[in-house]
Amino acid sequence: MTGNERRRAVRAPAKLAMEIELGGGDRAPAETINVSANGVYFVSKTHIAPLTRLQITLMLPERGEGPKPALREVVCDGVVVRTDPDTPMPNHDAYEIACYFTSISGTDKDMLESYILKQLAF
Repeated sequence: MTGNERRRAVRAPAKLAMEIELGGGDRAPAETINVSANGVYFVSKTHIAPLTRLQITLMLPERGEGPKPALREVVCDGVVVRTDPDTPMPNHDAYEIACYFTSISGTDKDMLESYILKQLAF
């Protein structure tokens, strides 16, 4: 299969804690699979349909003293572009969800890009 890469930002594999908020204030934990400055691919216990708008809080580790790194919250808005499996399934508790960021502050985007570059440094 051939095709052109459509992504405009570099993705880095990352298992970051995150929290998603759906309309109505319902919040749920999730974990990233990979992340870019334009979006995130994550695992959720809850099925979330494509085109659903979310508020996303990513927990980025910062360098610091001590055995546990400090965490920095990166908050952004996004829209779900893909869910796998694409329909809710009984007794299924792991959905892979791709989300495109629709709004992220310049400071948070810079922090995310810096984190990604550190992950890809070799």
